[in-house]
Amino acid sequence: MLRITADVFSGRPNPCWILNDENEVRATLKELTQQRSLIAEAAPATGGLGLRGFLVESLSDELGRDFGFSDSLYLPAGVGSSGTDSKAQELAERLIRLSASAEASVDAGDVDAIPLDEALQTFLLDQLQPDGGGRTSVADNNGADAAAADTGEIMPAATCMIELSPYNPGFWNNNQTILRNNNCYNYASNKRTDTFAQPGRGCGRIYSAITCLEMSRASLCDGLHRRFDCFPAAEAPRYLVALVVAPGPGFKDFHWYRKMKEGYWGHKPGGTAVRNVDNSNRLILDPATCNRGPYTQFCGYFYTCRSQRIR
Repeated sequence: MLRITADVFSGRPNPCWILNDENEVRATLKELTQQRSLIAEAAPATGGLGLRGFLVESLSDELGRDFGFSDSLYLPAGVGSSGTDSKAQELAERLIRLSASAEASVDAGDVDAIPLDEALQTFLLDQLQPDGGGRTSVADNNGADAAAADTGEIMPAATCMIELSPYNPGFWNNNQTILRNNNCYNYASNKRTDTFAQPGRGCGRIYSAITCLEMSRASLCDGLHRRFDCFPAAEAPRYLVALVVAPGPGFKDFHWYRKMKEGYWGHKPGGTAVRNVDNSNRLILDPATCNRGPYTQFCGYFYTCRSQRIR
């Protein structure tokens, strides 16, 4: 058997499925291992927001022996990859379509994983196109205006003291356990939990929809404040962070950024490496205006705090 994971989300757990048919498993591995130049050990450092690739994991030791790999392969695809290699696109399309086969099943081992339904499959296939299906827009101004109204973004009525930490991606990137099990919410909060933290889970009222209004509500429940709603010094470190969402259709997710001491912003797309550049590989000076791929709605700025409940 093979476990296939689409490496696409930032905040939510990635969709994954199990391929059970032995003939299909071996045919798929044969194709992948015959294209060694296209295979990587992990997600590329040049990845970003949107589809980054596919993790293919063996669920038996004999498959690795028969096809000459240890326990997993990674096929870069979409954002951050060459994107124009026809064979890589063909292999990625095969992996996506396998999720709908009669011999595939949702990975029951991850209760939080998102099903790869037809709408999400369409999004992933779209992301394989050279232009990412045209889904590489920057901030959606109308969405941003609506988000500010929905979340009750307050105007500056006070000067708030905050802390800015130095950019230190090595803490998150150099240990595989930390890298894979902490997401954008962990990074923005600067709190490692190894639980792929979800807004609202810490306070017992996790979000019920991927919208600016509901994601903001869940985050405030965890203890965050909106920008200019000051925390006292006892709540330091108080980091300035920003929330965005991908509203769909097909692809719905959330993503967080944190401002660094150096003046730019850092972020961690899902279980991949921390970076300080956007989807155009430009230094992020303002998350409201950078290239965020499909995360087109800007929901506003927030402060984290010492007593924030995150899990």
